Amino acid sequence: MLPPQPESTPRLADGARPWVRGLVLAILVVIAYLGAVRGDFLWDDDLHVTANPTIIGPLGLKEIWTTAAANYFPLVLTNFWVQHALWGLEPLGYHLVTLACHAISAVLLWRVLAQLRVRGAWLGAALWALHPVQVESVAWICELKNTQSAVFFLAAILGWLGWRDSGRSRDYALALLCALLAILSKPSTVTLPVVLALCVWWQSRRLVWRDFIPLAPFFALSLLAAGWTIWEQRVHSGAEGAAWAQTWPERFAIAGHVVWFYLGKLLWPADLIFIYPRWHIDGSHLPVYLPLAALLVVLGVLWWRRNGALRPVFAAAIFFGALLFPVLGFFSIYFFRYSFVGDHFQYLASMGPLALFAAGITIAAERLPGAFAHVRRWVPAVLIGGMSLLTWRESLEYLSHESLWRATLARNPGASMAWFNLGDTLVKLGRHDEAIAAFRRAL
Repeated sequence: MLPPQPESTPRLADGARPWVRGLVLAILVVIAYLGAVRGDFLWDDDLHVTANPTIIGPLGLKEIWTTAAANYFPLVLTNFWVQHALWGLEPLGYHLVTLACHAISAVLLWRVLAQLRVRGAWLGAALWALHPVQVESVAWICELKNTQSAVFFLAAILGWLGWRDSGRSRDYALALLCALLAILSKPSTVTLPVVLALCVWWQSRRLVWRDFIPLAPFFALSLLAAGWTIWEQRVHSGAEGAAWAQTWPERFAIAGHVVWFYLGKLLWPADLIFIYPRWHIDGSHLPVYLPLAALLVVLGVLWWRRNGALRPVFAAAIFFGALLFPVLGFFSIYFFRYSFVGDHFQYLASMGPLALFAAGITIAAERLPGAFAHVRRWVPAVLIGGMSLLTWRESLEYLSHESLWRATLARNPGASMAWFNLGDTLVKLGRHDEAIAAFRRAL
């Protein structure tokens, strides 16, 4: 998605073999998130695991795959069902599986970027995997939806790229199968066909109608899953009512705010919050449309220069927008009753901007004079080290209900649901006076 490498692929840094670099990447990820594996089940983990009748009984696999109990991600619930059979309700096992999926996704992302001849592919994958905005997805057990779907999402892209290189039908079948598994893990991966089309454009520098023929099954699968998910959110998740009554102009305004918010958190990951303040968007006030207007101007410039110097930026922007589209506010999602944004919503989307940033760092380092050659090694090391430390610190907030809700309220004291949940946690701990105070704040 970024500046292509020369036809002769350069050796890996320090002469390391690919499997060594992949192992190093996975180890870095595990070390950065080790603090999170000591955490407990949090918030709605009860709906997914600890109080889910399809996991703990009396229901089971049959109901996961044949009833609304699957809550539109049956493959993840199947994973939880297997884990429960192996280690019951011990959270350590669930954390290790989620972390393993995240580490595998990091390695797969590296291979995808390398296959697309993206400069700084390994650094891009490392920055994505170690960025603190990913802590919510890795430390929160029910967000196995994110990490597991990422494995199949990236495997589908690798299969697609392999099919384009070799023409082998088995690679195409693998891509289609992984696309289905990704959707069964998390429906927001329905935008995968757009990413595959973007890969075609990136490699061929053009996109013609016949390129969409092999993409047709992917689009058909995604359209079916998207329609099902929208219906599920309304009927079973209860995403209807005053909290989701925004007008269409207001939804477009929200989308503009959302995009810039997520980019800002990637650029400067400070004050990350489990529940961000919910914006008040009044469509009758013109200033609320300024972020959207700025976004449209930027997209217009990128489209104009899509085949020029801004081609990599255009590719990263399309990837980012496509993966964010399901959560931009155009569709009603239950979580929007609390906030229009959440770190876990940009888990996949963040790959684009962070890969672009890594490519820019790599190109800038290569252009330095020979006297500054040491900078080429130290800049990536400092970035990776800094991200790892921030991730480690952020993950400590997810160790328990109390630590999570207190960290949330320290940065968003107006989050009534956090006060309610803190009060509930304190009741269970027997600290009734503190619980009463929390409930009063919630009211």
